Amino acid sequence: MALSEAPGEPARAEALSSALAARAAVDPEFAAALGSWHRQAPALPEGSVTNTISGGTQYGPVVQGRDFSGITFNSSQAPPAQGVEASG
Repeated sequence: MALSEAPGEPARAEALSSALAARAAVDPEFAAALGSWHRQAPALPEGSVTNTISGGTQYGPVVQGRDFSGITFNSSQAPPAQGVEASG
C-alpha cells in the first residue's frame, strides 16, 4: 500500500523488496509463487526519462516521453505578443 501511494519514493520500493525477500526466505510456497509472478512480469526498459516544461506558455505541440520515431507536427505560428495590435 505504501508504495502505491508514493511510487516515486525508492525507500518504499526497497522496503517492499526487503519484505518480499524475507517472506520468501521462510516460506517456500510464497517463494515459488513470487518467482512465478516475477517470471511473468514484463521487464522494465533500461534508462530513465526526465521531462520538464517551463518558461511560460508553449505555442505548439509538446510531447513528453521516450524513444519516439516518425512524429510529424503541423502547427501554426505563435500568436502575436500581448499589447501588439495588428495593422490593417
